[in-house]
Amino acid sequence: MKENKDLMPIGRFSKSCRLSIKTLRYYDKEGLLNPAFVDQQTGYRYYSHAQAQKAIMIAMLRSLDISLSQVRTMLECDKVQLKTLLNREQQRIEVELARQQQALQSIKRIAQAGELIPYDIAIRHEPDYAVCQRSCKTTMECMIEDSANLIYALFDELQTMGRTYEHPVMCIYEDPDSSGQIIMHACVGVSKPFPQLNLADITSIDGGSAAWLTHHGSYLELGIAYHSLFAWAQQRGYEPRAAMREIYLNDPANTPDEQLITEVILPIRT
Repeated sequence: MKENKDLMPIGRFSKSCRLSIKTLRYYDKEGLLNPAFVDQQTGYRYYSHAQAQKAIMIAMLRSLDISLSQVRTMLECDKVQLKTLLNREQQRIEVELARQQQALQSIKRIAQAGELIPYDIAIRHEPDYAVCQRSCKTTMECMIEDSANLIYALFDELQTMGRTYEHPVMCIYEDPDSSGQIIMHACVGVSKPFPQLNLADITSIDGGSAAWLTHHGSYLELGIAYHSLFAWAQQRGYEPRAAMREIYLNDPANTPDEQLITEVILPIRT
């Protein structure tokens, strides 16, 4: 190979970019940063000075936990597209941070209780409820927002009819289907004479035996309440007979998260 002042062997290029040789070879393998020249006789890789900026930008994006496919796209797109992609990454990280915060709070709850089921669980008889109800399909990520929207919509419709809401304020969650979709029923208690509602149905929620617990705190931590209730019921040989229910005992619109009170109820066969 003839001497070319613009080309650096991989070792010197590695030091100039503060990237390991192993990392540079990996970028080459993935097609992110190919050497400017490869000596066919020796197999030595050579890089140009102009490639240093690209190498450092790849490393920076990877340090932000951005996937290789996204890095490849970001290196090739214009400023408008780059801003869109970075906004998506920001949203992804915000969701992940929220999940991590939820996990942290749940771990703290379990640690404080000193046992894996950090609730007092018992059996009680649930009464039948007359409710107005609206239903929708949701996902684990959207269920809190969707349930709140439906419940407040029920409040508004009852108020329009000159009625106030009654106990219970409840959501019933069917098991997720194969695609992760969950059918959710938002319910608000009503009494006779039943109002004629345009957007909601009047229906009856059957009572009966149920295992239940009281959850104090954010709705985001309800996952461990569900697991605790199922584990407790299975350990004692109780089989579910209907979908899980949540009854909300205060209003999140004017209650701090740590003061929210939710009854989590699993109808069972006894």
